[in-house]
Amino acid sequence: MEENILICEDSLEGVLTAVYTAYEKRYSPEKTGIQVSEEGNLRLFAVYEYVETDTEKSAKVLRTLRRRFGEEGCYTICQALASAEEEKATAVYRTIAKGLRLQKPESVLLRYADADVQTVQKLKCSVWHEMHHLFGFLRFRELQNGILFSEISPKNNVTAYLAEHFSDRLPREHFVICDCGRGLFAVHEAGKRWFLVQNPDFDREAVRESDEEAVCQELFRHFCHKISVEARENKTLQRGMLPLRFRPYMTEFDGK
Repeated sequence: MEENILICEDSLEGVLTAVYTAYEKRYSPEKTGIQVSEEGNLRLFAVYEYVETDTEKSAKVLRTLRRRFGEEGCYTICQALASAEEEKATAVYRTIAKGLRLQKPESVLLRYADADVQTVQKLKCSVWHEMHHLFGFLRFRELQNGILFSEISPKNNVTAYLAEHFSDRLPREHFVICDCGRGLFAVHEAGKRWFLVQNPDFDREAVRESDEEAVCQELFRHFCHKISVEARENKTLQRGMLPLRFRPYMTEFDGK
């Protein structure tokens, strides 16, 4: 049985463009997969096709998702596509296809016995948990030019969600959130909308902290040390609540 494999960019726009292409060419969802990278083993009897990201096509798909699946259903699908797992694209595409066949498309996300829906919900939960971890674990540092700068290295592509969260809470601040692994930056100018910038060649050495920043960091570390109770220390519980992978970018664990 011949299978169509659409290879696209690993982004929300890239995958939604591939979904648009699959519908445009009337491919059968059961015989079609979407791959977000060129890596991986080639399948026998599969036809591979590269899909160029098209923001207009992806916007059309996004509008359809909002209209047919509702805001909550659309948000679930978008969060699943922020996952780092390669299986996300095909699972999302087939879930969308199954939903659009129903009178109430959003109800497909409640069909937990369905393998594709299970995958979408699992990926969404993984992204949600990491995103909410970073709401609390992200640390800003003040640079010499007054900009607040933060570095993270998340498993999933959650930078846009963090930008939305912090722009709502710090509307009058200039800040930048840097996803070191992806070379992706969320830039927010005070009083304006945030936007994303891709720069894989970013020079970390060019970042210069303000004179007051070192003092504030030392005071914060001293505060965290003083409020801890050595007799109540539980390293296992701490690692469960605060995974080690977040700590290199947290002020209170700097140098530990």
